[in-house]
Amino acid sequence: MRRIDSSFLSFRVVEAVAYEINAMGPVLFICLLFVVTTATHVQPVAAQNNSSRIAFVSDQDGNPEIYVMNEGGSDLTRLTNNPGFDGAPTWSPDGTRIAFASSRNDNADIYIMNADGSNVVRLTSHAANDGGPSWSPDGSMIAFDSNRSGSSQVWRTNVDAGNWGYNLTQLTEDHPLGRVNNFVAWSPDGLWIAFEADRDRDDPEIYLANAVDGTNQQRLTFTRALDEVPSWTPDGRQIVYSTDRDGAPQNGNYEIYIMNVDGSDKRRLTTAPGADSNPSVSADGTRIAFDSSRGGGREIYVMNLDGSNPIRLTGTGSNSNPAWSPF
Repeated sequence: MRRIDSSFLSFRVVEAVAYEINAMGPVLFICLLFVVTTATHVQPVAAQNNSSRIAFVSDQDGNPEIYVMNEGGSDLTRLTNNPGFDGAPTWSPDGTRIAFASSRNDNADIYIMNADGSNVVRLTSHAANDGGPSWSPDGSMIAFDSNRSGSSQVWRTNVDAGNWGYNLTQLTEDHPLGRVNNFVAWSPDGLWIAFEADRDRDDPEIYLANAVDGTNQQRLTFTRALDEVPSWTPDGRQIVYSTDRDGAPQNGNYEIYIMNVDGSDKRRLTTAPGADSNPSVSADGTRIAFDSSRGGGREIYVMNLDGSNPIRLTGTGSNSNPAWSPF
C-alpha cells in the first residue's frame, strides 16, 4: 500500500482504516490506527507494575487521542480529549513533558503538555501543517516536519523563545527526485537527525543529516521499498526502522529492521504475517515498542532488541505510534 504523501501527524499507516493529517488536511484511508479510552483505567493484556512509560495513540472514542501506560500495559491513562486529531507523541528528555501534533485548531500544529496531560501549550502556529515532533537530547529544541515552504521538509525550533527567539530553521530542501522529508528522529548525542525522504523514485529511504544546519546528508538504506520511521538506540550506534522490503516492491509486509548508524548490518527483527511499524527503543536499549496488526487489530507490542519475546500490551480499540519514556 502506498502511504499518503506528507504524513504530518506522523501516524504510521499500514493496514486498517485510519486518519492521517497531511498537506491536504485530515484524510481517511486504508492503513494503521490508534487506540483511546474515555475511562481512566482499562484491563491490560499483560499487566505489570513498571516505572517506565509508553505514550501512544488510540481511537477508542472515535478519533485519535494520546494515552500513556506502564511498560507492561497497566495503568492506562488518557492525556488528550478534544474533537481534533492528536498524535505523534514524543517525550522530553527529562520525562516531564510530551510534545505532539494536533489538528484541534483545523490545521496540524505542534503542542507541548505535561506528562499528565495538563498545561497544554501550542508551540507552532502556521497556516501550513506541522507534525512528527522529535525532542533534542538537551530539551532545548524540537525538530518536526512541515509543508510551510510548499512541500514536506524537516524544521527545528527552540522550545522556549527566551532571549534568542524560537530560531526556526529549515534543515531539508526540495530534491529533484522528491519533495517529502519527514519522520525525523534526533540522535542521542544531539549531533544528527535521522529522517525519511522520497528521493529515490518515490521510495522513502532513511537519511542522516547534521542537526544544526541539515548539511552532510547521508543515505542509509538502498531498497526498492518503503524504509520509514527511524528510531535510535540510546547508545547512538544503531537505528531501528520499519520497511516493506520483504515481498514485491512497495507491496511487501511491513517488518521491523535494525541497522548500524552507517547503514551496515541490516537485520530483520519481526516475521509476523501482520504489518509491524513505528518502532521505539526503550531508554535502557534492551527492548522495542512497536505497533502491529499481527493479531487482526492494530495493537502495541514490546519485544527484545533482537526481536525475541514479543508481548502484546493493548487489547481494546486500535493502538499505534508508541513512544518510550526516557526513564
